[in-house]
Amino acid sequence: MCSPAIIEKVKKRITRRNLLQGIGVSGAASASGCLAQSVSSSQPPDSSSTNLPESVSFTRVVDLSHTLHPNFPAWFVAGQQVTTRGKRTFVPPEIVEVKSVFEWNPDKVNLKQITYWEHVGTHMDAPSHFSEGSTVDEIPAEDLVLPLAVVDIKAHAHSDPLARLTMKDIQKWESKHGLIPERAMLALNSGWAKYVDTPKYKSLDENGKHRQPGFHPEVAQFLMEERNVVALGVDTFSFDNQLSKNSEVHYLWMGDNRWGIENLNNLDDVPAVGATVVVGQPSIQGGSGGPSRVMALV
Repeated sequence: MCSPAIIEKVKKRITRRNLLQGIGVSGAASASGCLAQSVSSSQPPDSSSTNLPESVSFTRVVDLSHTLHPNFPAWFVAGQQVTTRGKRTFVPPEIVEVKSVFEWNPDKVNLKQITYWEHVGTHMDAPSHFSEGSTVDEIPAEDLVLPLAVVDIKAHAHSDPLARLTMKDIQKWESKHGLIPERAMLALNSGWAKYVDTPKYKSLDENGKHRQPGFHPEVAQFLMEERNVVALGVDTFSFDNQLSKNSEVHYLWMGDNRWGIENLNNLDDVPAVGATVVVGQPSIQGGSGGPSRVMALV
């Protein structure tokens, strides 16, 4: 049961219209209170240090995640030897393996062992993925609930698999929608999500290297220094593409102890501004990332 302080806080801050119509403000506070408590579990109920906005209203939830499965496109192909930047060679395993431990027949219970790479499917890049920064378990829970801003570059990306989000795109977006919200996730919508089950998702060049839209490093620098954006989002494999030098966006962004989500889905179903993103990221000690369930409250 949630304390009166938490219930009162939820009343003031979270209003889900269709929920309120059915059970009233008091019921909504009771139903949502434990969620609010878990989001701010590291803070006392009356803490004023949380970064959540004073009011979050939504009428629908958009799933921004792809379903992860063994054939989901990945940087490496199982069984094909690769060489790392440190000149180490290895043979990648399957990206996802699901093995039954118990089965309904005859055990009357299902239990599976799941093994996967951290950076597959819709997943988080924690700061430690490209720096000595925070691991997934060290990211504050309140930083996983953020205002969402979406910049659409589909028109450019349609004809150029190496399209990048540039400062011109940011300026155009802000002239229409106002400044990017404080402490937001800024997501790049290139339209790539619809290609996930086709060869275009990788768009391999003549050398077998991936091509996909991404961020220009100048944009990453601007979002850090001028807009205090907490997280990047992209509907492709990576924030970088071949035009970046040595994963420059990753090193810039995560070197500043910021994080992001790659392989987002359904960005066409959320507005350019006004939604709230919720990142369901497993808190695995020492993790540099991992598959996430990402939702937008619209």
